Amino acid sequence: MTRSARNLAGRLCVVVLLGVQALSQTITVSIGSSSVLGSNGNAADIESFLGITYGVAARFKRSSPVSYLAPAEAIINATTFGVACPQTVTAGNPENYGGEMNPVRSKANAELLVAYGYGENCLTLDIYRPPGTLSNASLPVMVWISGGAFLQGSTSVYPGTGIVARSMELGLPVITVIVNYRLAIWGFPGGQEAADNNALNLGLYDQRDAFTWVQNYISYFGGDPTKVTAFGSSAGAISIGHHLFTSDSNLFRAAIMGSGTASTLAVRKPNDPAVQAVYDGVVNLVGCSTASDTFACLSAVDEDTLFNAVNTYDPDSLFQIRPWAPIVDGELIPDDPFTLISEGNFATKPFITGDVVDEGTRFVVPQAINTTDDFLNVVAIVDSPTLTPSTFTENQTLISELEALYPATPAAGSPFGTGNVTFFGAQFKRAAALIGDLHFHSQRRAFLAATAKKNVPSWSYQLAQLTSTDPSVAWEGVAHETDVPFVFNAYPSTDGDLYTVASYISGYWVAFANNLDPNVAGQPTWNEYGSSKQSLQIEAGATEMIADNFRQAGTDFLTTARAQIFNA
Repeated sequence: MTRSARNLAGRLCVVVLLGVQALSQTITVSIGSSSVLGSNGNAADIESFLGITYGVAARFKRSSPVSYLAPAEAIINATTFGVACPQTVTAGNPENYGGEMNPVRSKANAELLVAYGYGENCLTLDIYRPPGTLSNASLPVMVWISGGAFLQGSTSVYPGTGIVARSMELGLPVITVIVNYRLAIWGFPGGQEAADNNALNLGLYDQRDAFTWVQNYISYFGGDPTKVTAFGSSAGAISIGHHLFTSDSNLFRAAIMGSGTASTLAVRKPNDPAVQAVYDGVVNLVGCSTASDTFACLSAVDEDTLFNAVNTYDPDSLFQIRPWAPIVDGELIPDDPFTLISEGNFATKPFITGDVVDEGTRFVVPQAINTTDDFLNVVAIVDSPTLTPSTFTENQTLISELEALYPATPAAGSPFGTGNVTFFGAQFKRAAALIGDLHFHSQRRAFLAATAKKNVPSWSYQLAQLTSTDPSVAWEGVAHETDVPFVFNAYPSTDGDLYTVASYISGYWVAFANNLDPNVAGQPTWNEYGSSKQSLQIEAGATEMIADNFRQAGTDFLTTARAQIFNA
């Protein structure tokens, strides 16, 4: 894994581990006849309630809610994190792909897995609130849905203390909730068998159950269930985008989506041949291929057998095919998300959305690409995994346009602003520019355009702050997921510019959760996206509004040609 990935996970993990070591005083919250026991032993005396079960679920079944208002008196020990959900150990060859989708199992936070483990009984959430919060405080609530390519993640990686501390500094206190949900094959099984057994998108349904738990119980912790903001990055942001398609509009009132919208990835049908092949492969690995009902057999194999099979399966193919991810199910995701967005079939909630400058650099597989054929093969693999490279390159009209809009000139590629340096291969930067625009920048603009037609209040941003000056990671630029420590206000004052940017971003997020407007005293003004189509570029010493028109011709074409490229 890359040095910046270790730094990102490590930055958050240090905060977690220090906080856990300092836990001491017990804080009690009463829910009916039940008592939830939390702690406040961190440096800021922020109160935390960890590992609270919000649902229970058998393997490949939708979860059932847990009631905390039962007549029987119960004491819930919420002083330690819940286990992580079972997941993939690696998300691609670390030599080809930086391992950025592996926040839980990275070397930097291996201590967390040792300390808290993993298991299928993992539907828990963590709550962080200001010290001394009373049950009638009615504070705004921020619910975090983590990223990780729908393959990896855990609440223990994302301490909410930094956000709560920033909210207290601004006089805009919030409660932060961090959610565990099922991942990989446990949360997003694919194949016709999963569809036939009503087992699609279980991880998304877990998230909805967590939002429902917040609606039912957050008031006991001093939160206002009518003032919930969903926020997330990458797969978390994509998830939030999917929840905007549902008719139930009461789970949250606003959204913050970093590096992702519902249409960022192609959403397949359950019987997609590539998805079905992965299902069949896992069935074979666990010894269920001869069973009369392979799904029942897969549901019954022991936990370690399934875990080992999932982590034996070729990790590069998981990155390329993405078989364990949201799927069109006719219910929560009724159609292709891009179609739903284009037709205006989404809930109209105020939102913030944005990207980092170099979204594509961590997704170029392999990195050592030198020819136009190499470039097209990477695009075919990353952006159209159901197509073979030869089939993709037969579309000469599409290819000619892509080649013209995304030239082989290194200075035009990503990481942007790095001149003619090529890093791994002559066309690495070309592929990174195209992949970043196709999945992130073009889809952000498409969502902003669609919501503008319905007059939805929206704010757009671009993170331009480098997090490392180490030459060995210069190829990443301002890379995917480097926004997360800023969101969680995880940099100390000794980190200078990084601390400044963290204060800005966490401050904007907190203000938005309070007022449905990110502007806050002492920070640069952030104008609505509106008809001016401006984004806030965030960088220490240079945070300002900019025209959102970089590579406009490219993103316009990618939006128009999306169905061809994604083979949707």
